[in-house]
Formats: sequence, C-alpha cells, structure tokens
Amino acid sequence: MVPLYILGLLLRFGPQHGYQIKKLLEEQLADFTQIKLPTVYYHLDKMATAGLVLAHTDRQGARPEKTVYEATPAGAKQFEALLRKTLHTTYRPTFDIDASLYFADTLPPHELLLAFAEAESWLCHTVQLIEQHKAETLACLPTQVAVSAGLIFDHHLLHYQAELTWVRQAIRRIKEAAPHDENESN
Repeated sequence: MVPLYILGLLLRFGPQHGYQIKKLLEEQLADFTQIKLPTVYYHLDKMATAGLVLAHTDRQGARPEKTVYEATPAGAKQFEALLRKTLHTTYRPTFDIDASLYFADTLPPHELLLAFAEAESWLCHTVQLIEQHKAETLACLPTQVAVSAGLIFDHHLLHYQAELTWVRQAIRRIKEAAPHDENESN
C-alpha cells in the first residue's frame, strides 16, 4: 500500500522530497493510514531502484541539498495497476483483542471491564474527531473529490461505530456474566 500512496501523491502533487511526501500523508491521509518517514524513504529507494521514480538532488538558496522524487511513466503504470488491484482486494480482518478474549477467563472481570471502558472512551473520541475532520474536509473539496473523500470517511466511521457497538455489547455481557458479591449494594 505504501507505494500506492507515494506514487499517487507524486502524480497528484508533482515532484516532492521525502519530507514533503510525509507531510502530505499527514495532512491528506492521516485519518486512514499511518506511514512513518523512514518507511517513506525505504519505499522511495526501492521504487527508484525499480525505475518507478526518478531521484535528483535540489538545493534552494543556502538550504542543504534535498533529494526530490518524481514518478516515471513506469511509476504511473504501476500506480494504476496497484489502484486497480486494491479495488478488487478482499480481506479477512484480524483483531488482536480476540487473543485476550480467548484467555479472558484467566483475568478478573473488573480488569476486562476497565479495558473495555477505556476502549469505549477512545472509540467515542475517535468517532467524534473523524466526524469533525470529515465536515471540515468535505466543505473545502471540489464535488468530484468530495464524493471519494466522503466514502473514505464513511468507511472508517462505520468500522469505528461497529467496533463501538461491539465494545458496548461486550461490557454488557461481561457485567451480566460476572459473579455478584452478595455484600455489594446496587
């Protein structure tokens, strides 16, 4: 996926140095991808070796030289191939928490409830941030781009909202299954 993003950004925004690409990733794509700067440089080097990008040094004024990358025609073809491939990719999600739940009987119920309460809080906050960013972003995009961006935001929102529903269900079920202390008052 990283080459798809890098090539797409180079084709959309023109030649960029690695840090500019990372900045574009943060500004444009941070809601749905997390790509670190070393990862960007790793893939740029691989793509340069493969002839998908051209790399040349550039100096502006007294600033240090920077390597600027530009997509080649082969890079544009690779971008299109990757784009089409991802449109037809199916996936089977895995969730790390399932391992914890499999062995949850070894933990006290209050510890599970605390973890799920923290997850619920984080998910609520995340949904709120994405909804806010969606509104801000869509308000300033041309219609054609706004449709795709809206689909991306909705895709992530629906996943987070489904996870939030599941977390709330888990809290309810853990509470129902937890042994009750007879000395406890309601």
